[in-house]
Amino acid sequence: MVLAQGGCGALLLVGGAGTSAIAFATGELRVTEAASLTQVHDATRLAVETLRYVDAEAVLAEDNVRWTATTAGGDPVDIRLFATGPEQTELRIRIGIFGNEARSRLVLEQIRQSL
Repeated sequence: MVLAQGGCGALLLVGGAGTSAIAFATGELRVTEAASLTQVHDATRLAVETLRYVDAEAVLAEDNVRWTATTAGGDPVDIRLFATGPEQTELRIRIGIFGNEARSRLVLEQIRQSL
């Protein structure tokens, strides 16, 4: 585990053998998954449904998808997916205006369960 502190934000990298590093910086959780954009998009849809987020909407582009939704408590949910290769997708998750690491990790875990 590596923890770097600089300026106003903290960066936390966590990883191990066979896993991709998870970074939480400036309120946004970032991780790269070994799955296609389509697979991660489908898993994100299932995660959003399972977590019962409301006003969920996905905007699809050629190499990225942006999900927006709202939690039951009214916090904004922003999930962005970027194809970084044929079988590799970067996820960026932010819950709330300033970000919430624990809730972002919950979304990530739900997406991973659906992959």
